[in-house]
Amino acid sequence: MSAVTKITAKYQVTLPRDVRRALKAKVGDLLVFVQQPDGTFRIRALPPRLTEALRLAGKQLSPGDFRKAHREFEEGWEDE
Repeated sequence: MSAVTKITAKYQVTLPRDVRRALKAKVGDLLVFVQQPDGTFRIRALPPRLTEALRLAGKQLSPGDFRKAHREFEEGWEDE
């Protein structure tokens, strides 16, 4: 599947219907953009449980802890 969308003046994009359906994305969902070694990006919708866990964790993490958690999260995507 291929889809084209436009970036607005506020750097927002509208996900085309086929993309929303493929991602099973809903209003309020978090999407993760992961850059691949070849420069392309993979986009994934985070599962609702993980989204809520990240929101709760963000309230309790110091900036240093957040950076460490983010680094571990990124490394986890590299394993795929």
